[in-house]
Amino acid sequence: MRSLLISLRDPEDPMAEQELRCFQGTTGLADLQKVHARDTVLDHGLLASADTFFFGGSGAYSVLDRHGWVRGMLDFLVRVVDARKPAWASCFGFQGLALALGGEVNRDDARQELGCFLIDRVPGLPDRVFDAAPPTFYAQLGHHDHVDVLPAGVTLLATGRAIRNQAFKVDGAPFWATQFHPELRKSTTMERWNYYRQHYAGSPEIAARIDQRMEEAPDTPEAEAILRRFVAVARELVDGRA
Repeated sequence: MRSLLISLRDPEDPMAEQELRCFQGTTGLADLQKVHARDTVLDHGLLASADTFFFGGSGAYSVLDRHGWVRGMLDFLVRVVDARKPAWASCFGFQGLALALGGEVNRDDARQELGCFLIDRVPGLPDRVFDAAPPTFYAQLGHHDHVDVLPAGVTLLATGRAIRNQAFKVDGAPFWATQFHPELRKSTTMERWNYYRQHYAGSPEIAARIDQRMEEAPDTPEAEAILRRFVAVARELVDGRA
């Protein structure tokens, strides 16, 4: 199975390589490759080059930015949906997919989530990927933007205590997306926080509270299991066994 991570970070950002390693480690896809949306033409040729796609976070950007490459990434997300290729989107990718399909995304620094938070699956809703998780589980988050209104044509799979929309699947397409980061664990979230802390912390007091929250947080194996289940489902789809 040929898999490709569309990186939404600057090529010179060391967290771009960290993100690739996180996806490789959690999914078990050691041969997962990445390209940078900022410097890559996201066209039909790229769509045809892989069986499965991953979209991650950004750190320095918002899906509401007017950069040309951000708009191109939104268009490419729709191409992947239309092609019915197995795909996964975390955080920035989640927000981008929601926006590209007609949802509403807003930025509110007062509602940012950074660290480990409880996620609830939507009760009574079976899903072949999210069935890998218990009804309530911890997950890693780090975002300013949030999806206030989901687009039509998706199914909400999980909610949060502060930010409601945390996961959805595109109806009729094997595309799953989460506001949280199942590719991250406590140690890698702390590594990323330490790199981006000036971007997320408005004051030393806020930074100290985030440091303490992260130190006291549990790890998040249940969230990681969701991403591994996605890979198993994607393999079945690519092999024609599903």
